[in-house]
Amino acid sequence: MRLAAPVPPPSPRSRSRLGRRALAVLAAAAPLVLALAGPAAAVPVGPTAVPAPASGAAPESATAAAPPPATAAPHCALVAGSTAARCFSTYRAAVAYGTGGRVTDAPVSARAAALDPAFARTMAALPAATPKAASVLLGTEYANANFGGASLSLFGAGRCDNSSDADFRFASLPAGWNDRITSFRSFSNCAQQLFRNTNFGGGSLTIIITSLANVGAAANDQASSLTFN
Repeated sequence: MRLAAPVPPPSPRSRSRLGRRALAVLAAAAPLVLALAGPAAAVPVGPTAVPAPASGAAPESATAAAPPPATAAPHCALVAGSTAARCFSTYRAAVAYGTGGRVTDAPVSARAAALDPAFARTMAALPAATPKAASVLLGTEYANANFGGASLSLFGAGRCDNSSDADFRFASLPAGWNDRITSFRSFSNCAQQLFRNTNFGGGSLTIIITSLANVGAAANDQASSLTFN
């Protein structure tokens, strides 16, 4: 294999001539390059500017540390004569409020209360309320079948009697409970009846009965008023 002969390096004089020619070419081309580029943009001097966040955008740290939502309070209590219910995180707390602290050991679960004979006996034995005392549990309405889901407990001044007439009337239901009842359980010698419209209008949805684990398709989420008999 034959190798190409090495090319001798240029002499110092040749290098000098080449260097002068390159400088001349660059000097001639410089005005053309500047004309094409246009005026140079001003470069700010000082600390580097940080762009502001877009309007309405939350900083990353704020979204990462967002507080959790408030705890739900699905168990409510309504005293006869009032239009506003008070709601709590447990059924026990709702009963304690409705009875003015006379019953503080109700089941924590609303469904357990509906199925607990001992709790029913406690409610039946609770003395009637005086003008200064709290109320008696008349019944509990449930958002789901089989006494499940959120609950609304209704309280009156005493137990129901043994007649068929209405002892306590709730002409409307509090906020969040209109057209929501799917099952119910009565206490304190009461039975109840649901009505389609407020003020007991629109026809009855159920017969007068102590308890229903499911009010049925025709009455489900339809009640707007009720009576305890």
